[in-house]
Amino acid sequence: MATLKKNLLDITGSVGEISIYRRRGVEKTIVRQKGGPSADQIKHSPKFKLLRHHQAEFKGFTLACKHLRLTFHELRALSCGFNVSAPLNRLMKIVQKQDTSSALGTRNVNLSRYPDLLRGLPLNKSNVFDAVFCATLTWSLDRDTRSVRVHIPQLVHGVNFHPQNDLPLFSVVISLGLAPDFVYDPGRKTYRPPVWYGTNNGSGARTAATPWYSATKGCSPSTLEIQLDPIPDDEAYTLVLAIGIRFGIPYGENIVEEAKYTGAAKILDAAGV
Repeated sequence: MATLKKNLLDITGSVGEISIYRRRGVEKTIVRQKGGPSADQIKHSPKFKLLRHHQAEFKGFTLACKHLRLTFHELRALSCGFNVSAPLNRLMKIVQKQDTSSALGTRNVNLSRYPDLLRGLPLNKSNVFDAVFCATLTWSLDRDTRSVRVHIPQLVHGVNFHPQNDLPLFSVVISLGLAPDFVYDPGRKTYRPPVWYGTNNGSGARTAATPWYSATKGCSPSTLEIQLDPIPDDEAYTLVLAIGIRFGIPYGENIVEEAKYTGAAKILDAAGV
């Protein structure tokens, strides 16, 4: 690898077989000769057949991960900046490997057969939900009716409720959505969800939340319920329930602004086939 003196050649990009670029932490411009196989070789050469299979499957489990995230999209702001895609991608890859009847490069992502992998999964790297919300939750998740009822117990600051900040208000929020299985379509050479998915507004995710309560006083018991509209034509989906706790700042008498990236959330439950 060669470098250029600062300000000698103020350009980046490609010049023939040479790449010129900058890297964080390096003051000088880096000059490197291009190498490795071409895009055409990767796409057509027999030498890269195995790589093409892995690339195809990568698209499959990342698509499954993307649509799983849609089931709790409204709770993403509670993840405190944590990139939840990485652990979810690992889980989807594990699910894909369970398909032992399909050839490499065409293995399906049948998440609905392995909902246990999702239950209790934290959506924060630090300030995790179970450290903030220490009370015992009870709930009923009904796959047949695509509905859920979550009972929130009484929360007492310093006893079973331990906020990790000084914000004055909090609220408990739940979300419910459908995460579809992704099956390889040999005709189109790509991974696809069930036909009904997408025609019914994607995951059909919905949320429900408690009122805003004083963080120092806690709250009385309450119940949150959600009923989804979509009626799937088959069983190729997972019903995903997530829960989070958000914090807010009051403005005036009736206005509360949610303080982003201060809460906590997790996948509470999942129902498959």
